[in-house]
Amino acid sequence: MSTVTNISRTEPSALMKKYLEEILSRAQGLGKDAGFVLPEYQVADQSPLQTQATSLAASGLGAYAPMLQAGADTLGSGIGAMYGNVQRGLDGLQGTGARFDPNTISDFMNPYEDAAVQQALTDIRNQGEQQRSGINAQAVSSGAFGGSREAVRQGQLDETILNQQGRTAAGMRQAGYQSAAQRAQEAYEQSMGRQQRASQMNIQGGLGLGRGLGSLGMQQAQLGEAAQGLAFNDINMLNKIGSQEQAQQQALLDANRQNQYQNIMAPYQQLGFYSDIYQGMPTSQQTFMQQQQPNPSTISQIGGLGMGLYGLQQSGLFNLGGG
Repeated sequence: MSTVTNISRTEPSALMKKYLEEILSRAQGLGKDAGFVLPEYQVADQSPLQTQATSLAASGLGAYAPMLQAGADTLGSGIGAMYGNVQRGLDGLQGTGARFDPNTISDFMNPYEDAAVQQALTDIRNQGEQQRSGINAQAVSSGAFGGSREAVRQGQLDETILNQQGRTAAGMRQAGYQSAAQRAQEAYEQSMGRQQRASQMNIQGGLGLGRGLGSLGMQQAQLGEAAQGLAFNDINMLNKIGSQEQAQQQALLDANRQNQYQNIMAPYQQLGFYSDIYQGMPTSQQTFMQQQQPNPSTISQIGGLGMGLYGLQQSGLFNLGGG
């Protein structure tokens, strides 16, 4: 029974050994370098426009309040005026539906009515006296003056005069009363109509005034809101431009730090590059083989030794010539 043992060993070449020594020397030099400090991160400050935007935003808070209060005051004034006028209008309507009072007719009686009636009565009496003169003349001409017949006719005339005066006075007074009643009724209705129209105008005017002032108040409040909105638009624009300036400044700081970082890390990166090259270099390999067999002959032992020496000579590890 025989035993075979293979022994393999990998050794770098002389060039690789020298290359490795240079890498280690440079690594040791970098390790002893006390100036290895990475640059710090920096944050750009707010730009002047951002600071201005912040200041305007802080000072503009509640800027709408005065206009809002003015709008509320105007709205309150409109409501007060509306209620005041409406109330006056409602007060004015009171009594406009009442019945006509006939006691007011006397206020519209013709002040010359009595004179007219008396004149009419006088005219009737005068006409009667003329008729009486005719009766007397006829009695005289017939020789019956002072007789009973004349007395009857005189009595009839007196009755006729009185009746005519009564009818005339009654007709005139009735006509005057009716005329006065009509005028009083018309005056009453006209007065109530004017009062109703005035009350309605007060109500409508109050409602219109209230709506107008209410609308004005809302516009004032909206004006304050719009003013603050426009101010915030300016603030947002300032903040946007300021943020762009800050971003530009931050980019400059980051680029400066990256440049410093690259300058510091360049030697280490070069060393890593060299190390990668070294790892990719081919290496030489030597193999030693040993065989053991039971009871080998002398000839075979000598032959095996010779082959081993030849292999060592070929590998450069052993030189038979001593050279």
